[in-house]
Amino acid sequence: MTGVRTFTWAEIEQSALKKKTILDVEKGGPAYMAIHNKVYDIGAGTGFFRMHPGGAVAISQLGKDASGAFEVFHTENAEAMMSDFYVGDLDPKEIGKPNEFKKDIEILRTKLTEMGCFESSKLYYLYKVASTLSICLASAYLVINYGRTSTLAVVAAGLLMAVFFQQSGWLAHDFLHHQVFKNRTYNDAMGYMIGNIWQGFSVSWWKDKHCVHHSVPNVHGEDPDINTMPFLAWSEHALEMFSDFKDTDVARFMITNQPILFFPILGVARMAWATSSIRFNMGDKVINPTQALIEKLTLAVHWSWYLTLTFAFCTPLRALLFLFLSQCGCGLLLAFVFTVNHNGMPVYSPQEAKQFDFYELQVVTGRDVISTTFSDWFTGGLNYQIEHHMFPTLPRHSFAKVQPLVEELCKKHDVSFHKTSLLGGAGEILDRLSGLAKQAAKIRYAAKSE
Repeated sequence: MTGVRTFTWAEIEQSALKKKTILDVEKGGPAYMAIHNKVYDIGAGTGFFRMHPGGAVAISQLGKDASGAFEVFHTENAEAMMSDFYVGDLDPKEIGKPNEFKKDIEILRTKLTEMGCFESSKLYYLYKVASTLSICLASAYLVINYGRTSTLAVVAAGLLMAVFFQQSGWLAHDFLHHQVFKNRTYNDAMGYMIGNIWQGFSVSWWKDKHCVHHSVPNVHGEDPDINTMPFLAWSEHALEMFSDFKDTDVARFMITNQPILFFPILGVARMAWATSSIRFNMGDKVINPTQALIEKLTLAVHWSWYLTLTFAFCTPLRALLFLFLSQCGCGLLLAFVFTVNHNGMPVYSPQEAKQFDFYELQVVTGRDVISTTFSDWFTGGLNYQIEHHMFPTLPRHSFAKVQPLVEELCKKHDVSFHKTSLLGGAGEILDRLSGLAKQAAKIRYAAKSE
């Protein structure tokens, strides 16, 4: 088309340099990404982040072919909405050969749509909401009736509340990935109820973190879920970060002992995430004022009912016991599933990740856990991690039908598809932690010898 500017990949990649935050992007000139060979500028002066419901996740796709990430996160009319940010086309000379795996994924998506796999069962989710809430009510019943008289009842109540928090996490995850309703406002409303009020995790904080993880899973320096130094190292890339910490001895102690410290660290994860949720909403990352008010109010409701239940019906020591078991128990249950999903799988630098198409990256960095009645319930369906990453809006109850089709497709294109048991996944994680701990010990020894 006459008059349409064309871009090279070098120009697109150059525009993304040193742009790590919304502030960087909005003050740093043009910021390009390519979607279906069209180039869009979401940089300074465009106002993109004031209208983008996904917030900062778009930054993870700057300088890249964002087609795959765009497809899995957006509805059909979203590309038309991007027309305001369109600035030209990718130079035809820069367009590579069609990716056959991606083409087959698109065919599979159409097949799944025709099969009705993307249609949620409202009765299923009504059951999940009711059964999850019943766990909380059982815990509250024990606390209210026996919190001052029975330590055993408080222990049971604390463990039940831990399970309630964990299962609320999976349920909020389903709604916030828009798996349940066609209307996104309904999904978000349920997300605020289950995520903020029930569980105590901010929706905005979660979306900011989780959507980036989906965009760049196991990419060092970009995926926030593996940004766990100086407490845990998941790759050799992370070991290079020792010099970034003021007290390198503490960092090296943590990493060299990480196989032993792994489960205790998971135990405090919930408290760390809850604190991060509050801090996120005290900052300036939540752009919409109405959204910011909803976040603060719903989080306040959570802590009001939870702390009232904890301290109004228990003796002081039993209240602390209930607090410890519900918080640390949930941290262990939640974080264990998160780590089994991806940790211990390959981690790539941003440069190394370029060898993969978006969908290939989702597969090779994910780990499926063999389906059993227990694993399906315990993980909230995230044992089908690869399928979830390829089709994030797919309802939980459709994963079992989709998995063999995805596995067959990966086999056809020689894309590594990894599946193991829950215990097998835990073993792989500990093996990775142990191997990196040994490498860290060598680095520590070499540093002391110098």
